[in-house]
Amino acid sequence: MKKILLIALVALMLLSAISFVGCGKKAEEVAPEEAAPVEEVATPEVPDTTATQPEAPAAQ
Repeated sequence: MKKILLIALVALMLLSAISFVGCGKKAEEVAPEEAAPVEEVATPEVPDTTATQPEAPAAQ
């Protein structure tokens, strides 16, 4: 009689553990938080202020 009760108890524990794992929330199914749309910031155009000097003719 004790063996039957022990087997039944173990079986119930296994079933409850399986159902707990199976019915839990899954990470993939959780809806991600809706982030506010990111506005594109226009970068101001900076004029090129680097002066380029013409190359000196090579002395031979």
